[in-house]
Amino acid sequence: MALRWGFVSAGKICSDFAACLRSLPEDHKVVAVAARNLDRAKEFAKIHDVPQAYQGYNKIAEDPNVDIAYIGSVHNYHYEHALLMLQHGKHVLCEKPLCLTEAQAKDIIAEARKRNVFFMEGVWSRFFPVYQKIREIVGSGQLGPIKIVIANFGDCFLDVERVCKKDTAGGAILDKGIYAIQLASMVFGGQKPTSVSSNGYLLDTGVDGISSTVLKYPNNAMAVLNSSISCDFPNEAYIMGEKKKIKICFPFWCPTKIEISEANDKIVEVHEFPLPDIKWDFNYTNQAGMQYEAIAVGNYIKEGAKESPLMSQNESIVIAGIMDKARHDLGYYYDDEK
Repeated sequence: MALRWGFVSAGKICSDFAACLRSLPEDHKVVAVAARNLDRAKEFAKIHDVPQAYQGYNKIAEDPNVDIAYIGSVHNYHYEHALLMLQHGKHVLCEKPLCLTEAQAKDIIAEARKRNVFFMEGVWSRFFPVYQKIREIVGSGQLGPIKIVIANFGDCFLDVERVCKKDTAGGAILDKGIYAIQLASMVFGGQKPTSVSSNGYLLDTGVDGISSTVLKYPNNAMAVLNSSISCDFPNEAYIMGEKKKIKICFPFWCPTKIEISEANDKIVEVHEFPLPDIKWDFNYTNQAGMQYEAIAVGNYIKEGAKESPLMSQNESIVIAGIMDKARHDLGYYYDDEK
């Protein structure tokens, strides 16, 4: 029986994910979509052949035909929407960043565990074949002890209102930095850094325009993670060990190619993995790769798992804590944090 999805929001990311689910018709079906505006929900339903469109997200929570809620709403609503779905016994896949603070992350995960349902932050990067290959290479010791992860993610989004406003939880760290942080966290086994420090500047709106965050880990390892909504970056990443290094080619958060080099920068291995062939005009880069995440979530739920070993609930809490400290170092506080 197909896993029945209810969509919390009808935005662009939801449209892309719905297209990926529709490419897996035997195992997944979008049965309902909700938006603040009913016409928008109906339009989404028509495009994606969804049988039920609702105005108001509580309708998804109350729909007995929905097994799992996909939360693709704006960042500042994730906490409210995740709790609503969990309290009605739904499995939940919530887009990243999971929520606004570490305290909120702990609340959500405590509720998921209380309800005994599957819950995961939607860090889709973790399910790409390239990321699986990276885990294999790092785990094999081929690179030697890992000394540093460097990741850059920046796009000029100054004309995107949501990304530049504090009341929608905008800023470089929450919108872009999450991807760099999750990469470093994966490489270093999801452990809490021994220190977090960040520098950069705030826009006039109070959110960070550019930030540079340094994470330190045991055994003299570290990560340098740069994020921006003020200008474009190369958007590549590197994992450097004492023997070799991995270059994760653009786009590092949803990649199809990595290069392994020796100390003299001689490339000794190249691994490429084509994206799933999905006939859809996607809104964002390499979004066909969301299919990997969909397949994994479906399998977890079939197996009765309550979380993913590739993106654990505890790691979501660690990442939220890193983002809190990075924001605060820059002077980026939400109004209720002051």
